[in-house]
Amino acid sequence: MAFLLAQAGTTLYKVDLSSGTATALTLPTGVTLSSTRKPKFALLNQWMALVNSPTSNLLIDPEGVVSPMVPKAPTRYPRVAVGAGTGLTGAYMYAVSFIVKNSDGDLLFESPIGPPSIAVTATNQDFALTIIPKSSESFVTGRRFYRTLTGGASSTMFHLFDIDDNTTLAINDNAPDATLTLLPALASTLISPPGTMAGIRFKNIVQWKSRFFAVADDPSLVDTVYASETNKVYAWPNSLVAYPTGQTEKGVIAFAPRRNQLGFLKNTGVWALNASSSSTGIAISNSTLNQIDGSDEQGCFAEDSVVIKGDKAYWLGRNAVYEWSDSGIIDITSDTVKPWFNSDTYFNRSRFPNAFGRYNRVTNCYQLHVAALGSSTEDRFVDFNLTNRKWYGPHKTGAFTPTHGFSLVDANGLPMTIVGASDGVLYTGNSANKRDGAATAIDMDCYGPWHSGGDPDKTHTWLQLSALSKVESAGTAEITPSIGVAPANAVAQTAMTHTLTLGRELLNRIGSAAVCRLRIRKNTVNQSLTIYGYELPWILNGRR
Repeated sequence: MAFLLAQAGTTLYKVDLSSGTATALTLPTGVTLSSTRKPKFALLNQWMALVNSPTSNLLIDPEGVVSPMVPKAPTRYPRVAVGAGTGLTGAYMYAVSFIVKNSDGDLLFESPIGPPSIAVTATNQDFALTIIPKSSESFVTGRRFYRTLTGGASSTMFHLFDIDDNTTLAINDNAPDATLTLLPALASTLISPPGTMAGIRFKNIVQWKSRFFAVADDPSLVDTVYASETNKVYAWPNSLVAYPTGQTEKGVIAFAPRRNQLGFLKNTGVWALNASSSSTGIAISNSTLNQIDGSDEQGCFAEDSVVIKGDKAYWLGRNAVYEWSDSGIIDITSDTVKPWFNSDTYFNRSRFPNAFGRYNRVTNCYQLHVAALGSSTEDRFVDFNLTNRKWYGPHKTGAFTPTHGFSLVDANGLPMTIVGASDGVLYTGNSANKRDGAATAIDMDCYGPWHSGGDPDKTHTWLQLSALSKVESAGTAEITPSIGVAPANAVAQTAMTHTLTLGRELLNRIGSAAVCRLRIRKNTVNQSLTIYGYELPWILNGRR
């Protein structure tokens, strides 16, 4: 069954995409969710990781069962003594880890290995293991035992056997060394990530090349990215550092997983981990991490603005929106829309870190939600069409305050766009209901280009405007011209009313000025507006 995970307040919900039914999920004992931190999700091998919001890193299985990402490691070793049986000669050391298996006996999780015991010497004897550590976590189903080879001089532990319970306190061992040497030594990979213990958690996570990659919210670790073992959600032995460190208190704030590159995005630039197209067992070392050419301006300023479409990544930077492809990082804000992002005329740029993006499958647009000038919520959005590479907007919502947005495929395989809101409701677009929420009109407010007749320094007489729109059964649109000697000091003129039942309509003369631009607005519940075009005739003053 396909379902959606969503957090509302301090509760995690499983939403059935077929029925729309939301079911609250049970969190592990002692784990809570923050209502002020946005959850971050990533999927690997049908396990969904949840970080940032919970007090410790979590995993959700395909049935909606929530558990810690990694069981806590044993804090002590079992007591070891020679037993009454036979079989082993030499000095040996033991250690234990906690494991979780499914009903088929497959290993799901394993904790780091606990501390090794002291070395105990046997002479054709077995070993009695007593006071075996037990886990305090209810989801743990057993213990895994590790042992050194004969001699015990090396602390390298090899898998010995499992006990599939969390209650047994004593067991004997006389397994020959040959049995152990056939099994891999896993101790070096079973490393817990930040967040397994209280106090530190991951603030962001992503899946790439069959691994999880994540960064912790510890101030001393914000430039460090941790990586799991391939296809192991519980083993985190790898880390990389995006140098230089300490430039900002945020460090690596977001990931951009492209086909053959994983981007580590900071405010101050972009670093990339490279791999071949078919690689999963990639080398995790700083020798494979490189900073992408470009200025600090190309860094990311809104962690939730990152959207991947195909093999291209998009995000909001300090003063522009960027696209990252095999050709590098480019600024995709045209001259017309640059003031949206590099001035304080349109949006509240102090809230750019709170902006979020999504991909609209229906319109093939990168959609970016930002705050209007003077607003404390992300109540505006703009669209970058990936086909014609043009910008549209700004648009706004009035019935709810968006907090996050994303696109997915519903239970019928159809694209679905969803916006989460501060009221705890998930909203989806519906072309049949032309309204925002229950009864609020969706504002259309768009500006056309500046017209100058090819002579921006000369005065023109702008004649009778003609608008062409789709014929509707009712409704009007407001068209407001602005004219002036230059765009910077243009003045809005008297608004004109375009009647949508007419399709094509002649409106008023506009006046004399060097440049002219039209603003088109509509705000009526359950009414549509489609503008096919307009005619704006002019004559150059002084010519006949």
